[in-house]
Amino acid sequence: MSSMTKTKERDLARVKDQLDHVAWLMDNAFRIPGLGWRFGVEALIGLIPGAGDIVSGAIGLILLFRAFQFKLPGVVILRMIFNSLIDFVIGSIPFLGDLFDFVWKSNTKNMKLFRQYAEEPAASTTKHWIFIGSVVGGFVLIMIAILVLFIYFIYRFFFTP
Repeated sequence: MSSMTKTKERDLARVKDQLDHVAWLMDNAFRIPGLGWRFGVEALIGLIPGAGDIVSGAIGLILLFRAFQFKLPGVVILRMIFNSLIDFVIGSIPFLGDLFDFVWKSNTKNMKLFRQYAEEPAASTTKHWIFIGSVVGGFVLIMIAILVLFIYFIYRFFFTP
């Protein structure tokens, strides 16, 4: 094994440890006694209106930056971005977003993806392509439905006696 490969493996191990710690801190650092529910600093930061979601989103970007740095497959990075966007968008909704932060744990999801594809870059990405395709397809269908409704109401308003 070349020294370059050993260095890369050592760097990967160090980065995975650091990112595991960040994901744990953000999503699972605290446990509710008796219930066993875990939550992290992200749920607490999210209680600060506006700023909390921006700070937790920025911390989540660390993991995305490392995914780019380690050249994870593009569709996997897209999936990680989607996980973070869901967390940011729904997390921004007052009260509902705070409850959502207890459940979604985007950093843990993204760390699982990072670990899988950093260790085994040739692993199949088919399920992620299907997921992204489904999301894009659903979005397109919703946009078409909105457009059809808009045209219908315009027609009813302007062209019906």
